[in-house]
Amino acid sequence: MPDRLSKSRQDLLAIIQSHIELTGLTLGIDDAVLETMLKKAGVTKSELNRAWPSRQELLDDAFLAMAAKARDDRADTETLLSTWQYLSSRTGDLLSPSGRRQVLVDVIRTAAEYNFGAVTATGAWRSYAGLSATIMSFPETDSRQRTLDALLASEMSFVETMEMFYRNVIPTVGYRLKPHFGGDWQPFVVTAAAVIEGLGLIRASVPALVERPLDIPSGDTLEPWSLASLGFVGVVDAFIEPDPDYDPHEAIARLSGGVDVTPSPAEDSQAY
Repeated sequence: MPDRLSKSRQDLLAIIQSHIELTGLTLGIDDAVLETMLKKAGVTKSELNRAWPSRQELLDDAFLAMAAKARDDRADTETLLSTWQYLSSRTGDLLSPSGRRQVLVDVIRTAAEYNFGAVTATGAWRSYAGLSATIMSFPETDSRQRTLDALLASEMSFVETMEMFYRNVIPTVGYRLKPHFGGDWQPFVVTAAAVIEGLGLIRASVPALVERPLDIPSGDTLEPWSLASLGFVGVVDAFIEPDPDYDPHEAIARLSGGVDVTPSPAEDSQAY
């Protein structure tokens, strides 16, 4: 209906999403809770009934909005940008193979721990994961298909964003996608995300196991590593290898100049 697009109705959907993020996915909304939401959004019961003749239609639209919003929540733009600032402070390490390996590990480790600790701990992510896991059990209606379409769009938006990020960062630190992947970064992106988000799901039932640090040898000392970081590095080593044609001076000049240009498939030497 046209009047669903009014600000008050969009406010109500946003309030419902916040409620779901706090309480989890439910099959309905308690009358008293809905009454409070209506007042907060400035929506009357008659307006509610005109826009959504049934509670299920209201929930369907809330789930649809949640699926669409996920594309902005999963790829943390601030983290992606801060990675470039971090690399600019490590340019001296890019001159040697051992230094480049350490930079790669440090970047992956930091990103994995942040995403596991911050992103998968949010109510928004838990709601998105719950919706993704249960959507196929919903009745086969047009609203379910719209939500599926929105989830697909969100997933592909996340994959494309992270693909551009990895296409930029990995070559900058002297590594490349292994040639037998044919220049296709998306399997790497999906596998890396599955490690972090899979552990995020498991944490709900066995938090002590998932969050327990493991002491890993590093030279003559032991360093505490999270499962998320270890899993992420394992994925990196399965997909990524040192680039024999790497020019550290070119990379350093690029970082020092603040250049952040993601190569297009046509510019990617491995895209064959």
